[in-house]
Amino acid sequence: MSVIWCLYGVFGASVPCVCFGALCAACVLCVRVGVEQTSTANLQVSSLTQMITFKLLENWGYEGFFTHTKRVSEFYREKRDGFERAMKKHLDGLAVWNTPEAGMFFWCVPARVVDTDSIIERRRRFKLCLKDGNEDSAAIIRTKAFEKGVLALPGTVFLPNGRKTAYVRASFSVVDENDVEEAVKRLREAILES
Repeated sequence: MSVIWCLYGVFGASVPCVCFGALCAACVLCVRVGVEQTSTANLQVSSLTQMITFKLLENWGYEGFFTHTKRVSEFYREKRDGFERAMKKHLDGLAVWNTPEAGMFFWCVPARVVDTDSIIERRRRFKLCLKDGNEDSAAIIRTKAFEKGVLALPGTVFLPNGRKTAYVRASFSVVDENDVEEAVKRLREAILES
């Protein structure tokens, strides 16, 4: 039996202004991704970015990079935890979400968009990410939330076919700690008004 394997990594948030990925995979997968997918969508990381990254890593060494990565991880973990505290305070009962283990975003489903009891039950039963139906969060996010100064994205913008989804993506990475409480409070108001 043939096994197709893939390891994909992104080097981005740990070093400002440097973002690129690497793919290590079985040849058949590399050819398909390289030729059919990325050749028309991606450009090579600039030589300057590659050289800056190389020199930075050369200077840091493994231990320095590991130490830096731990500091960055802790920084974003604290931002995530602060954002979630505000979500629990203002959105408990109005939205459901999973606490992200990585990344810089919360994905949530407003209760006004979908029956959250069924989502919570599915999540409890299958221990999977939230599953949506044909509901649409775009109206809440693009009108009510935007009018209140809340910048979040309806999940539909992340789907290649643009289908409707109840999901909302909110970033905790760029929001100042002092603004988190107010932002989530305004999102609550937008959900209640929808």
